[in-house]
Amino acid sequence: MSTKVTIIDELEITEISESFCFGTDALLLSAYMRRASGARALELGAGSGVISLIASKRSIFKHITAVEVQKELYDVCEKNIKENFLSDKMTAVLGDVRKLDTQKYAGTSVVFTNPPYMREGDGKISESAIRHAARHEVYGGIREFTKCAGRILKTGGRYYAVYRPDRLETLFSAFSESGFTPKRMTFVYSDAGHTPSSVLTEGVKDGNESLYVTRPLFLHNSDGSDS
Repeated sequence: MSTKVTIIDELEITEISESFCFGTDALLLSAYMRRASGARALELGAGSGVISLIASKRSIFKHITAVEVQKELYDVCEKNIKENFLSDKMTAVLGDVRKLDTQKYAGTSVVFTNPPYMREGDGKISESAIRHAARHEVYGGIREFTKCAGRILKTGGRYYAVYRPDRLETLFSAFSESGFTPKRMTFVYSDAGHTPSSVLTEGVKDGNESLYVTRPLFLHNSDGSDS
């Protein structure tokens, strides 16, 4: 397998070229999470670990455990942690969110995820099994990831997810089924002339009903430049 290296926030992040490499959604989620410097956090479906790496570099949380089911991506995540000297702030775990021993993470107060967006059978099937599983719900989707978060977090725990606007019904249903109340939501647009491309959501375990929808986030100005 071939790899490529991207530099961001003074981090050298190695990724498998045949995988679904990180994009804007991952960067936005890393910036969306509230700082909780004393908290222990858990990422579900970490891939190469980019979100957790950025969050660790910025000291958003005390410690992050990054869970990834695909061995190839887990290995790259471990490599990224070591080569960026973040072993004291971040740990990689090889595990399936559907079978995770959640009791091991009883002290976790924040869970975050950029889960696969596509149902099995939707869209094109990639020739790369790694890429296919990163995009499709091969090892579970938002429901399974949220159920895992629900088993881990206690009342008041925070859960962050980035997802597709056309699957909002699934997102809300997943939150409700696992005891989460959406508290903050931001729709992300390429620019003012397009429909939203993603949605960032912050939920609270057993929270009171009160959803704050922020102003929309436009990635580009009308002239095409970055906003």
